[in-house]
Amino acid sequence: MRFTMLWLVAGIALLGAAVIFFYEPDVLEEAVGGEMEGEPVTMGMALMMAGMAAVPLAFAVAALFVPGRANAITNLVGGVALGVFGLFSIGSELGGGVFHAHLVLAACAAAVAWTIAALSVVALRRHSLEEAPPGSLKLEFTATAHA
Repeated sequence: MRFTMLWLVAGIALLGAAVIFFYEPDVLEEAVGGEMEGEPVTMGMALMMAGMAAVPLAFAVAALFVPGRANAITNLVGGVALGVFGLFSIGSELGGGVFHAHLVLAACAAAVAWTIAALSVVALRRHSLEEAPPGSLKLEFTATAHA
């Protein structure tokens, strides 16, 4: 359940970043004119904006229904992918030399994604210890602790 909540927080942060992006000076006027940041508005741009909401939502649903170790792996892959995308997008925006307000929420989404990835590693470690074969370090430690 915690992964679902974190994915929803990341999705809300990404949607908030998109909303704030359109409130920045001259962005809405350019979009109505058919251009955004010097590029023509295309269906690909619309799909990217929809993906910013759909991808975290899809991972939130997957976190609810995918069981055990597969859940941790799914969240790890999604968290790393969204975290890397966030770092890349923030870096490319800051590389232009101008700070935009929507980067604050984008950074929050990237931080949540890296948190999801870190918690997934912990969950993977927990699952590997629960499935440890007899005679493993975990079982030996438990056996010696009771002696």
